[in-house]
Amino acid sequence: MLVLVLASLRTDYSFVFRHKPGALGGLASTLALYPIDTIKTRIQAETAAEARENGANDNGLSWLARLAAVVNTEGIAALYSGASAKSLHSLSSSFLYFLAFTRLKTTYEERFGRKIGVGATLAAACVAGCCNVFVTEPLDTYSTWKQLERKCDAKPTASATPSTPSSEFEECDATLKATSTRVPKLNTRAAPGLYNGLYASLVLTINPAIQYTAFEQLRQRLMMALNIRAQRRGVLKPVVELSTFDAFMLGAASKAVATLLTYPLVRAKVLQKASSKSECRRSLLGTLERVYREEGVRGMYKGLEAQLVKTVLSGALALTIKEKSFKSALLLVMLLKQ
Repeated sequence: MLVLVLASLRTDYSFVFRHKPGALGGLASTLALYPIDTIKTRIQAETAAEARENGANDNGLSWLARLAAVVNTEGIAALYSGASAKSLHSLSSSFLYFLAFTRLKTTYEERFGRKIGVGATLAAACVAGCCNVFVTEPLDTYSTWKQLERKCDAKPTASATPSTPSSEFEECDATLKATSTRVPKLNTRAAPGLYNGLYASLVLTINPAIQYTAFEQLRQRLMMALNIRAQRRGVLKPVVELSTFDAFMLGAASKAVATLLTYPLVRAKVLQKASSKSECRRSLLGTLERVYREEGVRGMYKGLEAQLVKTVLSGALALTIKEKSFKSALLLVMLLKQ
């Protein structure tokens, strides 16, 4: 599958420019909201025992209070630790996902001689997501480590200087190379570090399918309500499409529904990436069972507030950037085809 995906680059060199707006939007939202992502990851990675040890310092604080506390104790640089690796992860994920999805969609339509349907589209999205996860998971794990790194460090001194993006890229590259050198045959058992939380990431590829289903259900109900209102006002022309604002609000609501349904998996993934070896040896269900036993249902959704804020704002910002950069990307494609 990966070979077919990469081979498509040779026949469609304009792919990069066609998906440039979405990739730039995702990158911009990643960088702009990275401090929230850092705080979210720290909350998610905190176990019940650590919460009891922190006591009044952290336990019970909102994500905004924790963000302010990190700035006061560790400095603003701590909020951007791992941002370089996360940016690389965002870009590579965008291109790999859409590359795989485009290839799968084209193959389906060529083989069956018809446009791809909704069910096949959702299945292709899940497969493309799995291809993306297998390639980019180490970058996601590394950025998680960096976000939690300062949590156990001493307070920075006045002479301490934050790592620059270039040095962070070099450190990330060194870490990945060192791991691959120690592990000649890459698999989830041989390379437990970089691929911790892999199964949770694979299961989370169903998130777009849940979001799409929720969006369509909400859309049908809203369209029905809008048409009923139009008829009461004497408007004979039926409402056939949503306004930009309504579409955005439905998109945010459907994303929130998908996040609520899959959030325990998100927290389990972070715990497996960040926790001790004993936690890493647990299965996905084992981690979920431990969290439920020690922290209850509330613990399964620890950090949800920050996750929802980041998700909604990220979607809004990415959509805005995508729309603004679409015309320039289209111009580049036209130039390439001349």
